[in-house]
Amino acid sequence: MRIYRSFLLMLSLAVPLSASAAGDIGFVDMQRVLEQSAIGKKVQDQLRKDFEPKAETLNKEELEIRKLQETLKRDSALMSKDQVAKKESEIKKRVEAYQKEAGATQQQLLKVQQEKGREIIGPAQKAVDAVAKQKKLSMVVERSLAGILYLDKGLDITADVIKTMDAGAK
Repeated sequence: MRIYRSFLLMLSLAVPLSASAAGDIGFVDMQRVLEQSAIGKKVQDQLRKDFEPKAETLNKEELEIRKLQETLKRDSALMSKDQVAKKESEIKKRVEAYQKEAGATQQQLLKVQQEKGREIIGPAQKAVDAVAKQKKLSMVVERSLAGILYLDKGLDITADVIKTMDAGAK
């Protein structure tokens, strides 16, 4: 009987604690913060400005290579074996050069994205801290965090975080 009463006492204490703790949680969609905050838009614009010309050049080269491949496929029946081999060799060299350049550009973009991401993370973390304190939250999780299957939209503090970040950026 004593064990039963102890269990009921612990249960009665635990239920109100867990119920009140649920209101002390919020979440942030960091992807939205990166896309919609003033500093995030500024970084995206800078990346676009820096990398669009390279991407356009790579896209043009890719189209040229495809045209060469189509032309070879179409005309190979009319060409000698030596001519076909020569064209295939030219195309192969261009493909290798393209892949090398595309890989280098991709690596450079990833490096710059990581560097620029650090510029956003600091202010974002400060904004999350400020909003969490203002709303008296005990915990804030990132929306895309693995393992979270459901989040009530009422717990979303993303808009407040963006607003706080933008106010601090001015």
